[in-house]
Amino acid sequence: MDAKATAWQYLTTQREAVLWKVEGLSERDLRMPRTASGTNLLGLVKHLAGCEAEYFGECLGRPWPEPMAFWDDDAEPNADMWATAKESRPR
Repeated sequence: MDAKATAWQYLTTQREAVLWKVEGLSERDLRMPRTASGTNLLGLVKHLAGCEAEYFGECLGRPWPEPMAFWDDDAEPNADMWATAKESRPR
């Protein structure tokens, strides 16, 4: 298997594992802070998606169409590690 296929397989497997772990959880369980900094499970999914979008957008010259608020220099620290009340969970 070539490097691109290996990387794609690894990324897909890890993404599916994270989504499987949060599948079926209640809104409360997804949003409940799990650390002192406020990180919650939905925020962790948000963080991983943002990292993928930013990293691959830069590497492949295909930036995400709209910048994510937590990418801004003036964003609150770790704003990508928790979901706000306005952010819906994926269905």
